[in-house]
Amino acid sequence: MKCTHNTLTHLLGAWDRLEVVGINPDNHKSILTSTLVNCRNDFGKRQVKVAIEYRIEEAGYMNAPYIYAFLVMYDHNGHRRSVIKNGSWGCHGEDMMEFKLWFAKKLSYANEVQEQRIEDEQDRITEFLS
Repeated sequence: MKCTHNTLTHLLGAWDRLEVVGINPDNHKSILTSTLVNCRNDFGKRQVKVAIEYRIEEAGYMNAPYIYAFLVMYDHNGHRRSVIKNGSWGCHGEDMMEFKLWFAKKLSYANEVQEQRIEDEQDRITEFLS
């Protein structure tokens, strides 16, 4: 995967532009976003769903842990697809702590948004059935 950012901070700044809309119920390490992007073949923009995810792996002869953070987009049929450019980053050492803090903050916000959306939907259903 290719990245045009030279530090984790720059990459996370770019990922901050993704609008958080909730969490992925199938994966507790997955933040769902929905973002308007320009279309190449169509006029205007369209919504794209992208998940921010990570996994912890061990590498090297000393089995030193590192985090592999990545983006996954969902096509029109709901299939997961990798984001090729600016869609992944491997970090270790101090970068791991920076990523964990950033992800925890995003995940907390995602949970709040998710709960609010559920409450709103429940209120609309209750109102409809009254």
